[in-house]
Amino acid sequence: MVLKVGEHELTMPLDWCTIVGDPEGPDMEILPLTSLNDRGFKTFCFNPISGFRPEFLDIDIIDVYQDVKWYFPKMRPGQLLCTPLHTGPKPTCAYFVKEVSRQSELVDYTKCW
Repeated sequence: MVLKVGEHELTMPLDWCTIVGDPEGPDMEILPLTSLNDRGFKTFCFNPISGFRPEFLDIDIIDVYQDVKWYFPKMRPGQLLCTPLHTGPKPTCAYFVKEVSRQSELVDYTKCW
């Protein structure tokens, strides 16, 4: 699936999820990428090395490739994959998760740092 996050494009597998939320509230929800469907969601973006404030950028589906086979690092359920949106120093990063258990559908970033 080709996604547009803010002004940047990236490609992720169909069966992954992203973190969506509102800049006004601390609670965020883990949502499958297939559920985005032009619904106006904003995804959680943050630079974990040099950032101090998260951003919430618009996320939209641009294209879907269903016959592509993906190879990703093996991760435990609920672990986040930090994906830089651009090259260069201090890139903004979007976060994705492969599998999530029912106990971890909500994320409160004020308790993470």
